[in-house]
Amino acid sequence: MIALKSAAMAAGILVSSAAFAAEVKITVLYAQPKSVEEFDKYYFEKHMPMVYAVKEIKKVEIARPGPGPNGAAPPYHLITELYFESPDALKAVAETAEWKAIVADVANFTVPGSSTILVSAVEPKH
Repeated sequence: MIALKSAAMAAGILVSSAAFAAEVKITVLYAQPKSVEEFDKYYFEKHMPMVYAVKEIKKVEIARPGPGPNGAAPPYHLITELYFESPDALKAVAETAEWKAIVADVANFTVPGSSTILVSAVEPKH
């Protein structure tokens, strides 16, 4: 939860910088859960429908990392990326009750502090 609040603060930092006027994304790296089945059930049946309901999210990608080149288990169970049209769009969403409910919901299926969250400006194709 603290990390998601940090993401909202980072969005504010991005908004304040004219250099980041393009698309932004939030990347959430979910650590391996104690129970994959319980995590997936809650995540896909309860949490993600809340996320999909946010119309301002331009695109959602969910990836399941595979084993590393040496066959080692991946450190993350899922990687979720949420794309927004601009830093202003992300900032506006982060201030809504809908987003605050999504942030609060994370504690229902993850161990606090077990997820890594990044807010990034998306570089245009060159």
